Amino acid sequence: MNKEEILKRSQTENMLGDERDQQIRTESDSFSLIFTLAVTLLLVAVNSIKGLPSDGFLAIFWASILGRYCLFFYRHRKAYHGILALAAAVLCIANIVEYLGGI
Repeated sequence: MNKEEILKRSQTENMLGDERDQQIRTESDSFSLIFTLAVTLLLVAVNSIKGLPSDGFLAIFWASILGRYCLFFYRHRKAYHGILALAAAVLCIANIVEYLGGI
Protein backbone atom coordinates (compact mmCIF):
# COMPACT_ATOMS: atom_id res chain seq x y z
CA MET A 1 0.00 0.00 0.00
CA ASN A 2 1.32 3.40 -0.87
CA LYS A 3 0.98 6.58 1.16
CA GLU A 4 -2.10 7.86 -0.70
CA GLU A 5 -4.01 4.59 -0.24
CA ILE A 6 -3.24 4.55 3.48
CA LEU A 7 -4.39 8.18 3.84
CA LYS A 8 -7.61 7.52 1.91
CA ARG A 9 -8.36 4.41 3.99
CA SER A 10 -7.71 6.30 7.23
CA GLN A 11 -10.01 9.13 6.17
CA THR A 12 -12.76 6.64 5.27
CA GLU A 13 -12.45 4.84 8.62
CA ASN A 14 -12.54 8.12 10.56
CA MET A 15 -15.42 9.68 8.61
CA LEU A 16 -17.67 9.67 11.70
CA GLY A 17 -14.84 10.70 14.02
CA ASP A 18 -12.31 8.75 15.97
CA GLU A 19 -13.21 6.36 18.79
CA ARG A 20 -13.08 9.13 21.41
CA ASP A 21 -15.51 11.30 19.43
CA GLN A 22 -17.86 8.35 18.93
CA GLN A 23 -17.77 7.51 22.65
CA ILE A 24 -18.50 11.13 23.60
CA ARG A 25 -21.39 11.22 21.10
CA THR A 26 -22.82 7.98 22.49
CA GLU A 27 -22.54 9.18 26.08
CA SER A 28 -24.15 12.53 25.26
CA ASP A 29 -27.01 10.80 23.44
CA SER A 30 -27.59 8.57 26.46
CA PHE A 31 -27.42 11.54 28.82
CA SER A 32 -29.90 13.44 26.65
CA LEU A 33 -32.25 10.45 26.62
CA ILE A 34 -32.13 10.25 30.42
CA PHE A 35 -33.14 13.91 30.76
CA THR A 36 -35.89 13.56 28.16
CA LEU A 37 -37.32 10.52 29.90
CA ALA A 38 -37.06 12.16 33.33
CA VAL A 39 -38.99 15.24 32.16
CA THR A 40 -41.57 13.04 30.43
CA LEU A 41 -42.10 11.00 33.58
CA LEU A 42 -42.36 14.20 35.65
CA LEU A 43 -45.06 15.51 33.31
CA VAL A 44 -46.90 12.18 33.50
CA ALA A 45 -46.78 12.34 37.31
CA VAL A 46 -48.07 15.94 37.38
CA ASN A 47 -50.89 15.11 34.95
CA SER A 48 -51.83 12.05 36.99
CA ILE A 49 -52.02 14.15 40.17
CA LYS A 50 -54.15 16.75 38.39
CA GLY A 51 -56.37 14.07 36.87
CA LEU A 52 -55.35 14.93 33.31
CA PRO A 53 -54.57 12.37 30.62
CA SER A 54 -50.93 11.46 30.07
CA ASP A 55 -51.23 9.33 26.95
CA GLY A 56 -49.32 11.76 24.73
CA PHE A 57 -46.37 11.90 27.10
CA LEU A 58 -46.38 8.13 27.51
CA ALA A 59 -46.40 7.68 23.73
CA ILE A 60 -43.25 9.85 23.54
CA PHE A 61 -41.65 7.83 26.34
CA TRP A 62 -42.37 4.50 24.66
CA ALA A 63 -41.27 5.85 21.25
CA SER A 64 -37.86 6.72 22.68
CA ILE A 65 -37.53 3.25 24.20
CA LEU A 66 -38.69 1.71 20.91
CA GLY A 67 -36.04 3.59 18.93
CA ARG A 68 -33.30 2.54 21.32
CA TYR A 69 -34.16 -1.16 21.28
CA CYS A 70 -34.82 -1.27 17.53
CA LEU A 71 -31.28 -0.04 16.97
CA PHE A 72 -29.89 -2.50 19.53
CA PHE A 73 -31.75 -5.34 17.82
CA TYR A 74 -30.57 -4.22 14.39
CA ARG A 75 -26.95 -4.03 15.52
CA HIS A 76 -26.71 -7.04 17.86
CA ARG A 77 -29.54 -9.36 16.72
CA LYS A 78 -30.29 -10.40 20.31
CA ALA A 79 -33.79 -11.72 20.92
CA TYR A 80 -34.41 -9.76 24.10
CA HIS A 81 -33.74 -6.50 22.26
CA GLY A 82 -36.37 -7.50 19.73
CA ILE A 83 -38.83 -8.45 22.46
CA LEU A 84 -38.31 -5.12 24.26
CA ALA A 85 -38.70 -3.24 20.97
CA LEU A 86 -41.93 -5.09 20.23
CA ALA A 87 -43.29 -4.41 23.72
CA ALA A 88 -42.40 -0.73 23.45
CA ALA A 89 -44.06 -0.56 20.01
CA VAL A 90 -47.28 -2.08 21.36
CA LEU A 91 -47.33 0.33 24.32
CA CYS A 92 -46.49 3.32 22.10
CA ILE A 93 -49.28 2.49 19.65
CA ALA A 94 -51.73 1.88 22.51
CA ASN A 95 -50.93 5.29 24.00
CA ILE A 96 -51.25 7.01 20.63
CA VAL A 97 -54.65 5.38 20.05
CA GLU A 98 -55.74 6.39 23.55
CA TYR A 99 -54.45 9.93 22.99
CA LEU A 100 -56.46 10.20 19.78
CA GLY A 101 -59.59 9.19 21.67
CA GLY A 102 -59.69 5.54 20.74
CA ILE A 103 -60.28 4.14 17.30
